[in-house]
Amino acid sequence: MRDNRPATSALQLYRAFQHQHPRTPVPADYVTECGFRLGRWQDRQRIARMLGTLPPQRIEQLDEIGFLWSDDDVPLPAVSRTDAKRRRMLTAIAAYREEHGNALVPANYVTADGEQVGQWLYRAVKKWRADALPDKERRTLSVLGVSPGPRPRGPRTSAHLVGQVR
Repeated sequence: MRDNRPATSALQLYRAFQHQHPRTPVPADYVTECGFRLGRWQDRQRIARMLGTLPPQRIEQLDEIGFLWSDDDVPLPAVSRTDAKRRRMLTAIAAYREEHGNALVPANYVTADGEQVGQWLYRAVKKWRADALPDKERRTLSVLGVSPGPRPRGPRTSAHLVGQVR
């Protein structure tokens, strides 16, 4: 079985990038010379911390190397542990983004667990457009790659549902 991990750890690669580009966030599409997607790794760490799934030891390691938790020095909003539904929806959006490369969740998207993520996100973006979504929630969605702007034209059906319809 082939090992796809780089010989150098992600922490070492991040430290090397910061050494060359002090206080500069890693561009989202940045790939190291060894082929490691450092930009995506940085985003994953940020999102995991925001969602409360990043272990404290990992946060400590990242802080020790001067990890930039946001591009603009504004702290990322933490999702409250008491808001279970919001946490589940944001986690599902993060998973969708990881799988599809974007956060353009179709309005009819439902997770395997039956969570109606598409409808939840549609309502949140609708509130955002009406300027009725609190800033903290806007920031959380922005970190995940969600925008209140118009979506690209095209089919609104998720790929896994399209294959099932005949």
